[in-house]
Amino acid sequence: MIDRRNFITTTVLGAGGLAISCASKQSPPDALETAEKPKKKKDKYDNTDLPKFLLRRLTEGPNHHFFGYYGVSPWNREESVMVGMESTFQDRLPNPGERAAVGLIDPVTGKFEEVSQTLAWNLQQGAMLHWNPLAPNNEIIYNDRVDNVMASVKLNVRTGQKDVLPRPISGVSKKGKYALSLTYGRLSRMRKVVGYADAVDPFENDPHPKEDGVFSIDLETNETKLITSIDAVYEMAIGGYPALEGRHIWFNHTDINPSGTRFLFLARSRNEANKIDSAMFTVNIDGSDLKMVVPFGTEVSHFGWRNDQEIVATLRDEEGSYQHYLFTDGQSDLKVIGKDFIIDNGHCTFSANGRYLTTDRTQDESKSTSLWLYDMELDKGMLLANLPVSEYKYLHSNTRCDFHPRWNPAGNKICFDAIDPATHTRQIHLVEFVDT
Repeated sequence: MIDRRNFITTTVLGAGGLAISCASKQSPPDALETAEKPKKKKDKYDNTDLPKFLLRRLTEGPNHHFFGYYGVSPWNREESVMVGMESTFQDRLPNPGERAAVGLIDPVTGKFEEVSQTLAWNLQQGAMLHWNPLAPNNEIIYNDRVDNVMASVKLNVRTGQKDVLPRPISGVSKKGKYALSLTYGRLSRMRKVVGYADAVDPFENDPHPKEDGVFSIDLETNETKLITSIDAVYEMAIGGYPALEGRHIWFNHTDINPSGTRFLFLARSRNEANKIDSAMFTVNIDGSDLKMVVPFGTEVSHFGWRNDQEIVATLRDEEGSYQHYLFTDGQSDLKVIGKDFIIDNGHCTFSANGRYLTTDRTQDESKSTSLWLYDMELDKGMLLANLPVSEYKYLHSNTRCDFHPRWNPAGNKICFDAIDPATHTRQIHLVEFVDT
């Protein structure tokens, strides 16, 4: 059984060639629609060989517009339209019966066109919007409460045709025909910020139920089945981590690899101080070959697939600082990405070709959130955006507005949710690279 000390290594990838010093304090840009101008400094600080870009707010108020979680593309396959959400408030969690709009967004003008509404949503993850890989230009999938049951809906945005799936989704493959599902009632009970109002945990008295866990949904037949139980994870981990005894465990954050053959997820519990204690597992899409790839005790938090074998994840090093680690699925070959440049517990996601990593960072001193790019080939990175917030609750509370970056399919645009400094509304912003 791997433990925290043996798991974490001090191998460093990307320690040199920093475009911007991580110790420097970045002030917010005066205007959003400006290109990053390269600074004439020593060669190791030169970012002239990194992509030039434009930054702008895409949507506008007075209502709030957002997509939700990171690592999922809001663009359809042909990039003719984006999908997002609209709400009338952002300063509290949704109450039972409160709806948010699901709509299409013009990627040029930012115009929002409502196509449906949902009762299953939150500010952090929205309604887990995805484009259906079986109809990637015309059909979206989103969570909803249908006939008083948590479910998901396939909606053809051209014809209006709806098909209700028997469970809510937590992830959808980019290729293939499968979605993954979690029990949002358990999420609501254990971590309300990513749960849904009125969702019920059917196993609230069972710390590690055999009948709950990650479910698969066949998007062609609508068939669902349990493929990895919470109890199976408990039995795998308890021998090397006795602290799990008696703790209630829940699953969170499923993510399928690019080819749709394997996925990762976090198993979480709360320690004696009520702090979240997580481990990362990977498993085949049919539930076989379950592996614990990051053990409990590491505070593993955010993640993303670079390709079918490599994973990026944030966890604490032996000194207690968060690092972005790259490792191979099933191996303990951790390497730090951007040592002393990429810092904090950011929401990290790779471009489709695996060359560029983007991640966000919350900065308490300046009361702002920033977006960063790291070039894995050139071994250097740069700041893309740094936007202030007017109130602390948008940094760290249940109403926080993490940037949650997401790439377009072509890999030359990033969209993110942010508080607009001018109106203090939650809006979708866009980074467009002009020379990639």
